[in-house]
Amino acid sequence: MPPANDPSALLARLKQEGAAWQALLQTLQDEEQALIAGDADRLTLLNPVKLTQLQNVNDHAQNRHADLLAAGHTPDPAGMGAWLAQHKHPELLARWQRLNAMEREAQALNQRIGALIDMRLTATRQALNVLIHSATRQGGLYDQEGLAVAAHKGKPLTAA
Repeated sequence: MPPANDPSALLARLKQEGAAWQALLQTLQDEEQALIAGDADRLTLLNPVKLTQLQNVNDHAQNRHADLLAAGHTPDPAGMGAWLAQHKHPELLARWQRLNAMEREAQALNQRIGALIDMRLTATRQALNVLIHSATRQGGLYDQEGLAVAAHKGKPLTAA
């Protein structure tokens, strides 16, 4: 029996999809903590992991959509609701609700991560603006060898 018509096969697929979502959520939480700590090296390591996990979650969703189409339902929440109502399997409904909750949690984490990135970018821009302003006003902060250069001192106000 194809997964589209077999509640136990769909349940297994939903469990796998749930595991994929859980792994993605953990990575997003790690990313959030790395941003809070300012750990750029950790962020660099998490990016390829996150991309792989996003692809994994997407693959599971595509498989679920194909199963729904094969069962004669639309590949969307309404189609899933109709499929669940047709089979009246409580554990399937619970798994589906958990997947929806994990998706909402991932969206919330993603929004927080975006806000943290924006805060880091704003602080970096402000620091760069200070350095640029100081460099253009004082003739530069570093010489060609990268050594600090003392600021030019103007004439005292009492000078003629």
